[in-house]
Amino acid sequence: MRAAKSRTMSDMMKEITYMCQNPDCGHVFVASLEVLRTLSMSAMPNPDVRIHVSQHVRNACANQLALKL
Repeated sequence: MRAAKSRTMSDMMKEITYMCQNPDCGHVFVASLEVLRTLSMSAMPNPDVRIHVSQHVRNACANQLALKL
């Protein structure tokens, strides 16, 4: 498979068209690529983009804040 083109659906999602490289096959399909959650916080966050923070990151941040008190 080869990604032939993509289309931005939103800041958090793209549609990607894939095509089989085998000319005898001819299979073409569309897949989606979506941002689901943050695993490591950005040092330069964009306030216009809101990404769900994973529970693991929330717990780590809470633990760090508790240590500073």
